[in-house]
Amino acid sequence: MIIDDSKFPIVLIDFQHSLEQVENETHNHDNDMAKFTSLFEREKPFVMISTGETPEEKHKHSREETRQINAWRKINKEKLKYIKATIQVEPSKVKRVGLTLFASVYEKFWGNPLLLAQSQEEALGIAENALHKASLTS
Repeated sequence: MIIDDSKFPIVLIDFQHSLEQVENETHNHDNDMAKFTSLFEREKPFVMISTGETPEEKHKHSREETRQINAWRKINKEKLKYIKATIQVEPSKVKRVGLTLFASVYEKFWGNPLLLAQSQEEALGIAENALHKASLTS
């Protein structure tokens, strides 16, 4: 996972693992989760924009990795509320329709809506809107 928080409260994130890391088994979920957890230390709402490909699971998580992620999610359940939305940039209309079906499952698991954008520019507009709504409810 690559996290760019230089424009916080808009966080650019790429959930894909590099193919090299997967092939060499050097990918470390502990490092990913630590980077992600550090975003909560700001104690401010933020929005994530996924800048990578649609998560099609090129890398299938092992049972142990899945357990780690689930345990992390449970430990950080309260802090996950800082995430006001996750926005997936997906130019393909067909893939966006498919992701729409997945969005409710995503929201139930992570606790924030999965929104879809055709372009990076559209995603930034959606992010600003989500952050504005969050500021009105705080």
